[in-house]
Amino acid sequence: MPRSATGELRHLAEGFAARITIGGRERRDFPLATGLSEEQAAARKAELARMAARLRLAGHKDKLLKLISSAAVARPGRPWETIAAAVDLLCSGQTETAKKVPTFAEFAGQWTGGELAQRFPDHVRTKRSSGRDEELLRLYVLPHVSDVRVDEFDLNDAEVVMASLPEVNARTGRALAPATRRQVAQVMSRLMNLAVYPGKWRTGSPIPRGWLPSATSIKAKECLYPSEDALLMAGKSVEMGKERLRADVPMLRRLAYGFLAREGMRTEEMASLRWRDVDLTHGRVNLERDKTDDPRDWDLRPDVVEGLRRWKERSKPHDESGDFVFSEDGVPLNVAHMAEQVRNDLRRVGVDRPQLFEASATRQRFRAHDLRATFVTIALAAGKTETWVSDRTGHDGHTMIEKYRRKARTWNLGELGPLHALIPELAEAEQTVRITPRLPLKLTARVAKQADAADLGSAAARHKGSTPFPCTKKPILLAILGGGWPLGPILGPNE
Repeated sequence: MPRSATGELRHLAEGFAARITIGGRERRDFPLATGLSEEQAAARKAELARMAARLRLAGHKDKLLKLISSAAVARPGRPWETIAAAVDLLCSGQTETAKKVPTFAEFAGQWTGGELAQRFPDHVRTKRSSGRDEELLRLYVLPHVSDVRVDEFDLNDAEVVMASLPEVNARTGRALAPATRRQVAQVMSRLMNLAVYPGKWRTGSPIPRGWLPSATSIKAKECLYPSEDALLMAGKSVEMGKERLRADVPMLRRLAYGFLAREGMRTEEMASLRWRDVDLTHGRVNLERDKTDDPRDWDLRPDVVEGLRRWKERSKPHDESGDFVFSEDGVPLNVAHMAEQVRNDLRRVGVDRPQLFEASATRQRFRAHDLRATFVTIALAAGKTETWVSDRTGHDGHTMIEKYRRKARTWNLGELGPLHALIPELAEAEQTVRITPRLPLKLTARVAKQADAADLGSAAARHKGSTPFPCTKKPILLAILGGGWPLGPILGPNE
């Protein structure tokens, strides 16, 4: 009777390794899971040797290395049982491949890349923007648990990630905010919930209820003053000391800033807006899907409607129904770094209010998202109801809107000016006024007739080379009340 495979246990500096026969005289060392006693390591070594022998006899030498490597580091319990069951199925001939459990990094990539949303559209929402989650995973989570399988991830792994968070934000160079710590924990919790269902890699999440850290830091946020908004919409750069930010602010960015501050959309909603979503005839906008999957539509401000209408005229030929509203030469506006852009653009136009640019333990620098906060604050200050605001912003709770009420109660700066009038490129080239005649009817008709003759080129003007108006010493003052007819050089005759 052939001798049963037992393998050889080898002592390492930190743990044990099992030397297992791969085929013929070829043998390999497989590091075992950490934390095993010598007795447990010996038992694991023997199991691995028998498992390798079965795979060789079943003709699965090509899969042997991968399966034995996974089994060697598998933790006792379900992780080990899963691999053992896969080997049993493979050797019995009931299946050709073992179901591969993804690592934390692989499963996270399926989530942020949209694969999970495509496979399970009823249970995983398509991410509008995965940049923040990808950043948190890349900077803080994956360096510690990248190779851990999702069915083996436990609370200890999550706590290792949290304990390893740096004191300084890797991107900004400032102290890591409590909100960022909570976001890191939320990303791990979300992935574990997805691994339970629809992933079905686990029977439950290892992260208990109440484990997420509290984001206790409430920082002061700022709104744009109407005068600052007017400067930003004009977009003319001024010399700012040593920085010398002299380039004018591009019109597309100014239009986006003004739109956000006047309509309260989220930045990503604005960037994805297409002409088919905007009804310029009736002055309405329709958002079919948003961050909360809650379709909404509302009446736009009249000045925003007029501004978009004039922008559409300038945007030809990129004004088809499927084209992005906020794009130039067919290229959509990039909002990835809009927070920094809006601060630089405010400096360019001469806005230097310290509260917009200073960050501290109690204050947050102005961001593109704060244009939305500007909208909410001014709307509440103007007496708009919470329902009216949430219909436009999409806030799904009372708590978020309530955060802006204190500033709204003390706001006495008024509303933002008309968008189409503040952006020079969209403003009318010449102003028109309406003339209300205050002369006797007979004299008024004569003046109007002579004005028409001058516009068309009268016979007197052609033959005599002079104006049809007689010389005057005392012009008649006309009352101009604004809007309607173009103002011509109408002067009345002597009384």
